[in-house]
Amino acid sequence: MLTPMLDAIPAELRKVPRWVVWRGSKVPYRADCVNSTASATDPATWSPFEAAATAYGEGGWSGVGLVLAGDGLVGIDLDKCVTAGQPKKEALALLKRIGAGYVELSPSGTGLRAFGRACGAPTGRRGKIDGINVELYSDRRYLTVTGRPIQNGPIADLPGFLAAVDSLSPTEEVQKTTEDDRSSLQSSSGLLCRSLPPTVIPSGVGERNRCLFALARWVKGVHPDAPTAELRALVQEWHRLALPHIGTADFTTSWTDFMRGLAAVRSPFGFTLEKLMESIDEKPLPEGVADLGYGEAGNRLVCICQALAEHHAPDPFFLSSRQAGELLGVHFTDASKMLSALVMDRVLHLESRGAGRVASRYRFSWVSK
Repeated sequence: MLTPMLDAIPAELRKVPRWVVWRGSKVPYRADCVNSTASATDPATWSPFEAAATAYGEGGWSGVGLVLAGDGLVGIDLDKCVTAGQPKKEALALLKRIGAGYVELSPSGTGLRAFGRACGAPTGRRGKIDGINVELYSDRRYLTVTGRPIQNGPIADLPGFLAAVDSLSPTEEVQKTTEDDRSSLQSSSGLLCRSLPPTVIPSGVGERNRCLFALARWVKGVHPDAPTAELRALVQEWHRLALPHIGTADFTTSWTDFMRGLAAVRSPFGFTLEKLMESIDEKPLPEGVADLGYGEAGNRLVCICQALAEHHAPDPFFLSSRQAGELLGVHFTDASKMLSALVMDRVLHLESRGAGRVASRYRFSWVSK
């Protein structure tokens, strides 16, 4: 799986306010709402690029994706046409005939994506052209974007797009509306209406036991009284999402291990932070910080960071902007800017920036003046 290079994504695409994040089997998620699925047909679930980039940077996501919404921006998806980094000549010839200026590798590294503009195109069609698997989209669809171009031209008009569409049979009109628009499992009680947090889903071999226990901690923290039937449904959903990365195909094994882990949990998810937050309001602001002019939310963040630093000393503490936003009651993009300001003003020292499933690590470095 290729890691996206967000800074290399064309500025014209980044200006489009219809971004999502994705993971695993390309299920799209909202960038502005913790662990909520997105839909290529619901504008309320889309975000500006900056929000998607911030969410991806916090960890737990495989990449970002762009929703096509019928405004003339179209996408081309060529499948299984790249071997060892080298595109097939037939694929390149097809893209040239269509007029694609910007072409990038797909997340798997075995396909190609291209974006451009074409008016009057149907929602989407797929089929074969010159032996190449082709999907052409203009609306109600999201495509993953990697920022790994093999041809870094402009997002321009595609003079051959409609001709390519016309070469595919109308019976091949695409019916599905997203790359994978499945929603998370739902339950009337509300437990399963919460999408599983990214940290409990394995992303590689050897993570099954750790992630199952993390799932048990999460359940114990957010819904300690859940009935067995709902727990079983939740673990079934976890097993479905985890299956591509675990060697245990038998659900019964994971179900048994989860229940054992649940019984063994002594520190539920959020327990430590909850205890620390009880004393935050009584904690005085470090001398000199008020002069920095952060305001109420920024000053509260300083106190939270100081409490976390004291609890985890001598080790650095972990804090994501998404978690900070929840604690402060602000959008996580605003929390991200606050954390950056604390680092710039040397209130915090950034030990390591968040990546994958790990939040950023900080040390409290403010020296009273």
